[in-house]
Amino acid sequence: MLKVRRAAMAAYLCLPISLPSLANVDLDALLDMPLESLSDTKVVSATRTSLSLADIPAAVHVITSKEIKRSGARSIADVLALSPGLHVAKYSNYDWGIAARTTNEALSNTMLVMVDGRSVFNGMFSGVDWDLIPVSLKNVDRIEVVLGPVGTIWGGNAANAVINIITLDAEDAPRSHVSASVGNYHYQEYQVRHGGEISGNFFLSGYTEYVQHMPWTSKQDELQNLQDFRVYTERFGMRGDYQNLDHTISFQVGGIRSREDYQWLTYQPHFMYPGQDMEDYVAFDAEMVAEEYFAGIKYLRELSLDTQWEQQFWLTYSSSDSSDRNAYFTRFDSETTYTDSSVLGGHVMVGLNYRLVEEYFRPYSDSERLTQPYLRVTDEPGFTNHSVALYLNYTYPLTDTTQLMVGNRWQYFNLVEDTLAQPQIRLMQDLSENQRLWLGWGRAVITPARQARTMDFQQNDYVSDVSFCEAGNSTNCFPYNFDYMQLFVNQGNENMPVPEVETFEVGYRLWADKLLQFDANLFLSEESDIPAWQLESAERSYI
Repeated sequence: MLKVRRAAMAAYLCLPISLPSLANVDLDALLDMPLESLSDTKVVSATRTSLSLADIPAAVHVITSKEIKRSGARSIADVLALSPGLHVAKYSNYDWGIAARTTNEALSNTMLVMVDGRSVFNGMFSGVDWDLIPVSLKNVDRIEVVLGPVGTIWGGNAANAVINIITLDAEDAPRSHVSASVGNYHYQEYQVRHGGEISGNFFLSGYTEYVQHMPWTSKQDELQNLQDFRVYTERFGMRGDYQNLDHTISFQVGGIRSREDYQWLTYQPHFMYPGQDMEDYVAFDAEMVAEEYFAGIKYLRELSLDTQWEQQFWLTYSSSDSSDRNAYFTRFDSETTYTDSSVLGGHVMVGLNYRLVEEYFRPYSDSERLTQPYLRVTDEPGFTNHSVALYLNYTYPLTDTTQLMVGNRWQYFNLVEDTLAQPQIRLMQDLSENQRLWLGWGRAVITPARQARTMDFQQNDYVSDVSFCEAGNSTNCFPYNFDYMQLFVNQGNENMPVPEVETFEVGYRLWADKLLQFDANLFLSEESDIPAWQLESAERSYI
């Protein structure tokens, strides 16, 4: 059985063509692009406020648009290989696993991934589909990677890292751009993007992309009869930014749709077809469609020189019709944030977050539960999942060179009917104008999900007309052959405690303008209540 994951594959020997005229890539100009110094680089993902990278008491790395252009990468996952502290594994030529401070798995739930602060984490499967992130690489301004627990600021799953993909403002987005790229392995990519000024304070930009490629770049013999398979991906996005005095409004809409050729099979157990001479299984080609669409708006109001209020709403729809994960969800996020930089001599941030997720897993019939190779089964196909969070973060200068940061998030999850705390405390010491020493401690939780709680994962295997012999003795066998069906049912447990990650960190940072950037950190993390499977029983029946 072979199954192709949705992906955007990097094409080798690509020939970029810019219309209406050919454009040569000036490699020397790319290599001569100076990198920004730590003091010039601004980061928002660590504290939700724009701070100089040099002054953040956390392990942070920023991948700038200049580095992305230099790298020649064709996907977000490939770009993340530039970040120290991340382990990027390409399980095949079209599938990635990315992890931070833990073992790498295809789906990791200890790292929160966002685009402009909107989560692209799929809670129904506890991971990120890296090939389904609805953002164009050419629209990325920078990627901020914060290692360690950031649960106080961002909530669940921000345990080992936060990756925030920040896109270009509409004013800075590419204008009047049409391009086509072709390469080997039937790679094709077409892009149209445009942006401009609508009025003196309002800018609008948009893009659409189409990518087609083969799922494998391999010469292996077992794949040659599947080399006619294709993966088709369409992305689109639009962004508008308006600013007038102390008011800033930004809205976005976009989405991605991926169609993938793949091969599937269904078993045909003989006991289900009495009197018929059936093959053990039938293999067939099919198409899987996965898609995600979103819309959001942010409103920022400068209340005074020291205070501001931000409100944002996001609506996300995601679905897949694949044979093993046929499900969809609609998610609504509301975030209210108030900041004041003059509270008792320090900076305070208070936020309120609400999330509502309507999720649905397609139910399977009794027949499908025996004929599918593997499937997720739940007694409650539809479920309304919601959480409410209140968080507080306070930064106070103890001295002219010492800064203290403390905070906590209290978050309620209806799935476990419990409120969990995610505190943090950090301390930064200025050793000189270009040296920093920082210490940190934090605790983050893994957002409870129905995966492995109210859901079972079942794997099936079937073979007919087999003989059973004594182990180590091929002459002592049963006198009859049997049909053998094997079912593994990994049962969920809704009473499992919520996993937590507690981390102690120490870091040192040194820089010399744009010539030298040195960052080192040590950490000790302990994860508790890690879910694991326990063998309860095994039953065997001859059929």
